[in-house]
Amino acid sequence: MPKNIVDDTRHEKVLSYVSAFIAQADPALMFIMLRKWAILDILQACLAQGQDHRVSCVAMRLLGFLLQYDTDPEKASIWTLLQTQYPAILTFMIENTDGEEALTRYSCWFALERAVKYDGAAQWLLSSGKVAGMVSGALKDDSSYVLEAACQFLVAIIDNRSIDPLHHTAHDTLMDTLLESISLYKLIHAMMTDQDSERNRVAGLEFLWMVCSAKSDRGTAFMQHSQLFFTYMDLLMDDSRLVRGRALDVLSLVLESTANPLSVLGKDIAPSDAMDADVSDNQCQVDCFNHLLESNVLSLITLTDSLKALHVATSIIDVMIKPLSQSSEMHGAGTQFKDIILSTVLWIIQALQESSAADHDPNVFRHTEKIVVQGGGKLAKQLNQAGFQDLVKTQSRAKPSRGAASRGGMLPKTIVLSALKALQTLSTLFPQVVEKSTAIGVVLSILSDTKLCSDQRVFKACLTTLPAVLKTKLHNGLLLDEQLFAGTMKTILGLIKRPASGSTSLRLILTAIQEFFMDKILGGILAHEKVGQDLASALGMKLYDMEWDVRDNVVEFIGNLFVVSGPDRGVEWALKNDQLEVIFQKLLDEEAYVRAASIHAFEIIMRDPRGWNGMREKNLEERLSAQLPSLIRDSEAFVRRAVLEAMICLVSERESGVILMVNGTDLFVDAKFMSRLTLDDSDWEVRIRACEFIAAVWEHCLALDEKADYRVRAAKRLKDSDSDNLEDTTPPRPSTWWFYDIKGDQILVEASRDSSRLVRLASVETLKKIKASLDQRQDSFTRDVAANGVGDVQDATEDKQRKRPVGDLAGHEDSPSISPDPNTTGQHPHAEFYAVLCGLNFERLDATTSVEQLYEEVLNVERPEDVVMTESEKANDGNNILDCY
Repeated sequence: MPKNIVDDTRHEKVLSYVSAFIAQADPALMFIMLRKWAILDILQACLAQGQDHRVSCVAMRLLGFLLQYDTDPEKASIWTLLQTQYPAILTFMIENTDGEEALTRYSCWFALERAVKYDGAAQWLLSSGKVAGMVSGALKDDSSYVLEAACQFLVAIIDNRSIDPLHHTAHDTLMDTLLESISLYKLIHAMMTDQDSERNRVAGLEFLWMVCSAKSDRGTAFMQHSQLFFTYMDLLMDDSRLVRGRALDVLSLVLESTANPLSVLGKDIAPSDAMDADVSDNQCQVDCFNHLLESNVLSLITLTDSLKALHVATSIIDVMIKPLSQSSEMHGAGTQFKDIILSTVLWIIQALQESSAADHDPNVFRHTEKIVVQGGGKLAKQLNQAGFQDLVKTQSRAKPSRGAASRGGMLPKTIVLSALKALQTLSTLFPQVVEKSTAIGVVLSILSDTKLCSDQRVFKACLTTLPAVLKTKLHNGLLLDEQLFAGTMKTILGLIKRPASGSTSLRLILTAIQEFFMDKILGGILAHEKVGQDLASALGMKLYDMEWDVRDNVVEFIGNLFVVSGPDRGVEWALKNDQLEVIFQKLLDEEAYVRAASIHAFEIIMRDPRGWNGMREKNLEERLSAQLPSLIRDSEAFVRRAVLEAMICLVSERESGVILMVNGTDLFVDAKFMSRLTLDDSDWEVRIRACEFIAAVWEHCLALDEKADYRVRAAKRLKDSDSDNLEDTTPPRPSTWWFYDIKGDQILVEASRDSSRLVRLASVETLKKIKASLDQRQDSFTRDVAANGVGDVQDATEDKQRKRPVGDLAGHEDSPSISPDPNTTGQHPHAEFYAVLCGLNFERLDATTSVEQLYEEVLNVERPEDVVMTESEKANDGNNILDCY
């Protein structure tokens, strides 16, 4: 690459290209790079003084990849070479960890992290005497990338420490040095508790995140000894949402990766005396979670003067669920603990409902029974106290203070979101526990709470959780509580019919209904019971809504039931309730988006065999084809695109091209119209689809000709042996003449000169496929070609192309035609088109469709300041050179 041009993107591409080879960890490749390429010499040259820092950064990161994928770490061939022959690289690496550019600092730490796995590298860092200052400065760096790299460096030291306490390695000495010289534990703790700097608190948590992500025994021992989690609960209650979120992420990792989380989380929540040290790991983990729930969550929930505390408690419960499911064997205490978590989540949701039953439609199902928290611990006793839930309700409805007004008003909804997320996880991981609860009633109560569900996030979370909870009521192919499902559908239908239900709400409701259809049991009820008819009636009313996007959502929902991986029960419901006829009526909708959605829905339906049979039973395929001519003239381009896609589907998927040739759709056998559609349409995507339609016509008609030819030959073989009856009869008109009737050959050749590169690409690819198919069928028209000779035909064709003006097809009816007239010539229609294809320069056509070729043509022109903007008067007098040149 030119040394005077430093392009970030080009250098990054070089780095990714070479690092991909290094990642193969091939010893032969590494030898070639070290010996034949002399890559370390190249890297050392890139670090020379005066070099652009971006080049140096790429060199350092490439060195990091070399160290990471060294195939023989015991011999440490690359590190040995660096120490013995390239000390300048090591000097650059250690001196620029505090360089001016953040990218330079990050690159040096990137290489150091991968080098420190070697004992020699650890000893070298110790001998430099600079590692303490380097780490201290990086942990306080303004760049998050540098901070992350430095944390990874520390994790690498921790993971390479010795397991044997009697065997002291260089990595142990290096870590001891950091602990003594900069008091690493105190430094991280001070950062985590720095109330004046959100950035420092996040940085301290980032370090804990890195250590926990390693999921190693050495990392666990480090966290136990450091006692950094002793004041961890303060961070969960931090005023900063960013700090609280990161603290929860770290807590989730601790619970997932540590067998005994209490040993890491600190002495503040040490295990009780009742916990037996000899119990299994699973039981120990359950007891730890139970103690965490009883101590921290209880203390947070009882802070009824702070909804933030309740939110943190809900989030802690959420992060405890997934690690609990990882236990291979669950004891009785584990099952009881899951009941406690579930009942606590439901209690919190019920406590935050903001409306009374009298405010709602009496037909809407609502759960009013008070939730009782399971278990006999402190948490259950506190939450089950008379009046305590009402106290939380009162606090949640209280007006937020002026300082917290920006977020306080939304806090109850945020808590409900966390609780619903936990409930959904419980339904997926522990369906047996949720099945015995009143979870469905609680979720339906939230759906009927107009104040809570005024937030679309809560509404979406409810409708996402509802199918998961309802599926827990399914067992051995049966629905355990049909009345509950009936109440659920009654609530959903009420939401659909609600006048205030807009397009976004309707889309969320329809997504939940599609989840019902995905289940065989629930979908079967919707497909064959009266509730399915009620659903069809409710959606039918929405198809006449004043908002076009509501109608669009309903049409899209019905069409998506027929997708390849869609629900079988949904197809049954749509066919039984005449939903295809409903979509057909929307083809004439006044809104273009709805018309396009209806056409697209029919395209999906036609691809499904059951949908296609349903259309044929209602004669919808012919009725649809009769509507296509008017729709193809639509003023909106996306409608015309949808029509062409439906036509392609008819021809290629259903082999029903004859529908487009009869029943009043003669428009599609009109060469003038097809030419205008393919060559002159203002939308280039329409022109592409028109080329694809012509290609589909070719494939369809060619297949019909092959079938017809096979039937003729089979009939001849069945005839008697009488020679008088063996005379050839006049063959029927080939189906492929439809392709020539619409002048598909000439249109495609003209489209290869389109102004749009993508249109040219579509036409050229089609011409190639047609030529390949004709190459295999030359026997049928060899005589025509041999009469003139291929070379003569090509010369004549080229002469014909020179005489014919470019682009005259769309503009003049009397323009020269490649297509033969079947009434005036006995020549096979393929013969002349094949000659034209043989005369095309496909290599040049490919060049006009290649992006790289187009860029090369642009870059190879002379400099614009020498050609386009040449000064004709005195120098610098009124010149027109732009600053960019």
